[in-house]
Amino acid sequence: MAKSAHENKKKTTQPEEVVSFDTEELIREEKPKTNPEVEALKSELKTEKDNYLRLRADYENFRRRNQEATVSARRDGMANAVEAILPAMDSIDRALGICTDEKSKEGLLLIKKQIETSLSQIGVSEIPAEGADFDHNLHNAVQRAEVEEDQVGKVLEVYQRGYKIGDKVIRYAMVKVGVEKSE
Repeated sequence: MAKSAHENKKKTTQPEEVVSFDTEELIREEKPKTNPEVEALKSELKTEKDNYLRLRADYENFRRRNQEATVSARRDGMANAVEAILPAMDSIDRALGICTDEKSKEGLLLIKKQIETSLSQIGVSEIPAEGADFDHNLHNAVQRAEVEEDQVGKVLEVYQRGYKIGDKVIRYAMVKVGVEKSE
């Protein structure tokens, strides 16, 4: 049915109902009610998570320190064992210096070579000395000699060979060092 224009006019002229919203009240109503037990549990969970992360970091630090200490203890143990063997190596060197019998000398050289091979297999190396620049971190200067300018600061003679494992010095090389001539 067609409505008359008068009825349509009547409907539109009636005042429309205005609805107002108090948004703050709606927002407050939308927030869930907080339960003190839930808040306490959340706080306890956060504390326990922090404690767990701290404990985990402490454990990782402990594991790393323990691993470093183990490596260091092994290296120090090897250094002590090698240090106990070095006097025998020195005796072989002295015996080679005074030995006149070729067969005996050959036997001593074989023994020396075998010991040096065993030492190198466990990471022990001789400290380079004769002809090298003097380094107080590797050499122990027990004597000085006046030399020409090109030999100043050089190792002239080795009295006792030095050894190291990696960067750790087991025994310093005892050497004679060249110094400037005094006038």
